[in-house]
Parts: sequence; C-alpha cells; structure tokens
Amino acid sequence: MSDTIIYKNVTILAGKDLRLLSKAYIAVKNGVIEDLGTGPAPSGIDLNGAVIIPAFVNAHVHLADVGFKNGAEGFSTEEAVSPPYGLKYQYLSTLSKFNLRKNFSDALEELCRNGNVVFGAFCEGGAKGILSLRQALSRFPLQGIIFAEFFPLSQESQPFQKVVKSKFCHEINVTLKYADGVGIGDIAYFTDIQLRAIRTALKSREKKFAIHVAETVTAQYNCLQKWGKSEVERILEYGPDLLVHFTNPVANDLDLVAKAGIPVVCCIRTNCILGDGIPPLIDLIKKEVPLALGTDNLMLTSPNMFREMDWFSRLVRGQSHCANAISAREVLSIATLGGARALGLDKNLGSLEPGKVASFIALDIKTINLRNTKNVYAAIVHRAEPEDIILVVSYGKEVWHKDYEKR
Repeated sequence: MSDTIIYKNVTILAGKDLRLLSKAYIAVKNGVIEDLGTGPAPSGIDLNGAVIIPAFVNAHVHLADVGFKNGAEGFSTEEAVSPPYGLKYQYLSTLSKFNLRKNFSDALEELCRNGNVVFGAFCEGGAKGILSLRQALSRFPLQGIIFAEFFPLSQESQPFQKVVKSKFCHEINVTLKYADGVGIGDIAYFTDIQLRAIRTALKSREKKFAIHVAETVTAQYNCLQKWGKSEVERILEYGPDLLVHFTNPVANDLDLVAKAGIPVVCCIRTNCILGDGIPPLIDLIKKEVPLALGTDNLMLTSPNMFREMDWFSRLVRGQSHCANAISAREVLSIATLGGARALGLDKNLGSLEPGKVASFIALDIKTINLRNTKNVYAAIVHRAEPEDIILVVSYGKEVWHKDYEKR
C-alpha cells in the first residue's frame, strides 16, 4: 500500500448517482481510484472534513483568446467572435507563436485553478494552433479533446472529387493528425460537398464532429435562406457527435435533436453576455436530451463551472415556473458525468468509482460561502466558488492545493 495515496476524513459524492458517503476516504494508486470507503482509514492525508466531488468536465471552450479578456464587451456574436473578421480573429492574427503558446498556458492554468481537468476545445489556427495547444498541454496533467476549427476558403459549389483534392481538404487531413476531431461554427458558409468531405475524413479516422448550432438568430436565418433548412436540420444529415449552444432553435429542431440523442453543450453565460438569448433548457430536459455544460470563450467568460451550474439551475427553474424542476444533484451530474459522456470519456471519467481515473476536487465546507449549509448539493451548485477549493487532483496528480495537514 506504500504507493497508494489516501485522502481521509472527507465526505465523498460517489458513483454515477453522487451518493453521499460521510466520514469517508478515497485511495488512489497509479492515477486510478483504488477504493472508496467509510469509517477509520489507514494513515493518509487528512482533509479535515472536506467534500470531494468529481472534477469538472468543461465540454466547450475556446482558449487562445484568453489574452483578450473583456475586449469584446458590448459587441454582438458576429462582431465579437465570428470568422474571419470578428474581434477575436483580429486579435489572434496579431499573436506570435510564443504569445499563442503563452495564452494557452495561461488558459490551462486558469482551467486547473477552477477545477476543470477535462475540456473540449475548439482550436483555431489549423495544425499550428493545435500543436501550440498540445505543447502547452504537455506541461499540465489535464485532458483536452481538441476540435480543429475551420472556416471554408471557398463557398463555391464544386464536385466532390475536386473538393477532396482541394487546399481545404488538405488542411483538414493535415490537422487531423493532431486533433481529436473537427469543430465548425456557422454551417451556412459550408457547402454540402464540403460538409460531406469533412464527415468522410472524420469517419475514416474515427474522430469526432462538433458543431455550433442555433447559436444566433442571424445564423439560423442565414441557413434557412441559403439552404432551406435550419442549422439543426442541415447538420443532422452529416452525423455530428456533439452540438454546442442550441440557443435559438426553430420549428422541429428540438424534436430532431431528441430523436437523434446527440449531446448538447449549453454555454448560457456566454450566450447571455453576447445577447443571443437562453437555450430552451426545460424543454431539453423534458425531451431527455443528453446535456453538458461549457464556459465557451475565455475572452468573454471565466471557466468557472460553479457559476455555470448556478446559472443553469436558476434558469431551468425560472423557465419552468417550477422550483423543483431540477435538483442540484442533477445539475452537478450534468457538469461532471454529463460532460464526460458528451466527449466520449465516461468509461473512465466523470464520477468517483473504483477503477476510474482519480480526478476530483476537495471543497472546504467550513468557508464563509459553505458553512451552515443544510444541503451539500445545493451549496455546491449555488454557493461554492473556486476560492473554496483546497485541492484539485487530475489523473492522480495534485495540480493545485492549499496547505493541508498530513498525518
């Protein structure tokens, strides 16, 4: 047991159902949870009554723009983040290779400090951008599912065989050597042949296809005008693995997504700061659409999943006019196991169980934010902040901690 690390004197939210284990301990060996137990524990690290929860899975982020925080305040989505002329892209075009890598390192440090040990990132800049993120990530014990973000060079309709031999597809094929999939924003700018070529390239490599859909009213309108279909209707023909935003669905979009069973990542704080609206959260829940949470662009929104959970929970109750429309335990599950499922990682991550990866957060329940709580789940969702974290463990490694006493 000498190579086993034990954290004791804790309360653990364990298993897929986040059941509460009091006076418990968690044993970690070789980066994996070896045991969860209650009662007296062998000698180990005493966390003095802390609450241990699964680490967050932030299912949708953009990291490179962390160096332009709040630089787009008051601008619309089109003005702030739409390619190729949005403020974000103007800023990214000024970055040297060194500064881009520094931005990624700053962003990853911020993710760590906020308890995000797994993330799904849309990454701009093609192969060079992906490699810069990979280099930065090599210094952090985090896992990133990296989607290469593309914008078409040409919107001309061309035969499939010509498209697959084009510069567009060459760039995709090169980038997919380093990326885990492709992520695209406004699908109105992609021809059907281009979308088919992307799907073909991904399928041959068994990689993922993630899409921004129904993010803005304008994007939906443009797609309907140009292609006669909503963004959701159009992209479902190409077998996406992950849908992001879903803020402004139209007609039967919701039923189509529910039938397809494709996970939706909600990024409500960013949707609101850009004035795009609020996704139909209660309807997504009623239709049993698999959900995850993301914090989106770091230039606009902090990677604080506590705040994201709080907003989500309150908005669901507000939209439904029902105080018990969702429980805090369910919201916490969406921010952890829901994200792991959305990224295809739930066999190893997202819940605290023997045999799964040891990635978790320890919260000091005695802080001014959390003391006197009568409901641990509600306290975590509605009151906790990063300042309440005393320990972040990622893949068995301590990536951040406050001082604690070893006994």
